[in-house]
Amino acid sequence: MMKEVSPMTSFGQRETSPKEGNKMLELIINKEKDTKTIMLVENGFLVEKHEEHEHQKRLEGNIYIGKVANVLQGMQSAFIDIGEERNTFIRLKDLLPKVDETKEDLESTLKDKNIKDILKQGSSILVQVKRDGTAKKGARVSTHINLSRKIYMLYAKL
Repeated sequence: MMKEVSPMTSFGQRETSPKEGNKMLELIINKEKDTKTIMLVENGFLVEKHEEHEHQKRLEGNIYIGKVANVLQGMQSAFIDIGEERNTFIRLKDLLPKVDETKEDLESTLKDKNIKDILKQGSSILVQVKRDGTAKKGARVSTHINLSRKIYMLYAKL
């Protein structure tokens, strides 16, 4: 159950009214026996909540060579099989090279593209998991690979 959190300063005092354009961000971390909860509060409102259970398998950050399972032209997205229980989901904008939105309009770039011209069912694709799946949805992936860790390990599954 989510509840509204009152705006507070970093010293625990209530903030009467945040200045226009300023963001008050709070990161709340709670660790219990087998659950970690991380919440991001912006100007007193919960904007993101992440729960992690010790028995839960994490895929976020992992890189896979997947196979395109389905291409959905109407949604401009596709489902990618990476060998997990559920297929992962990729959007058209996660397939195209990144666009600097301050210089170019992302909407006009996407409007001219068709996902069926980029992906074909059964083809291989290198993806990175950007968001873990839930009980109802598979993970979200992207071709924008980010190697931000200090230690890397490369292994093949034989």
